Amino acid sequence: MDGHPFVIRGDLSETQAEIVRHAALLFGQFGYTKTNIGEIAERVGMSPGNLYRYYRNKQAIGEEVVRCYLSQSETVMTEAVAAKAGAEARLRAMFEVGIDSLLVAIREHPRMLELADMICAGDSDILHTHIEWKIGMFEMLLREGVAEGLWRVDDPPALAETLLDATRSFWTPMSVAYLDPAGVPDRVQGVLDVILAGIRA
Repeated sequence: MDGHPFVIRGDLSETQAEIVRHAALLFGQFGYTKTNIGEIAERVGMSPGNLYRYYRNKQAIGEEVVRCYLSQSETVMTEAVAAKAGAEARLRAMFEVGIDSLLVAIREHPRMLELADMICAGDSDILHTHIEWKIGMFEMLLREGVAEGLWRVDDPPALAETLLDATRSFWTPMSVAYLDPAGVPDRVQGVLDVILAGIRA
């Protein structure tokens, strides 16, 4: 990805990493549905039977691709937050960088939306874990703002969930894909303006 290269999670074995790397390329080029296990195995240089020793099916490989993307996204957002001073600047940076990363991924690999759709429709805990991570980050930043005397927040965990609910369409690949990418940053900041105005101390 332009400025956001696909990064394999560090806890995968070398063989798993190769499988996931080639699968991500194929899913991005042909789509999740049209890519089969045989094509992934051929790219990696192994038989389909051998590939099944590492991943039980194509869905498991797709889930690992998504885990890698979300792990990378969390790293990028964490770094953006750490680079800023002040709770509001940190919160805005998290939104700006996180949503920009998603827009870049959709622009460069639109066929990956199939994979996102599969994850959202399934019963995997991947998405739930990522959402909980986001809510945790929002809560931390809201508490920082309260400690700075910037915001009045009676229930940071509840407001963190509300913040996610209010901005969900910007974080969801299938929703943000239909928005004009050039206008998304201003729209996101506009939503944040309204929310943060309501909690100013």
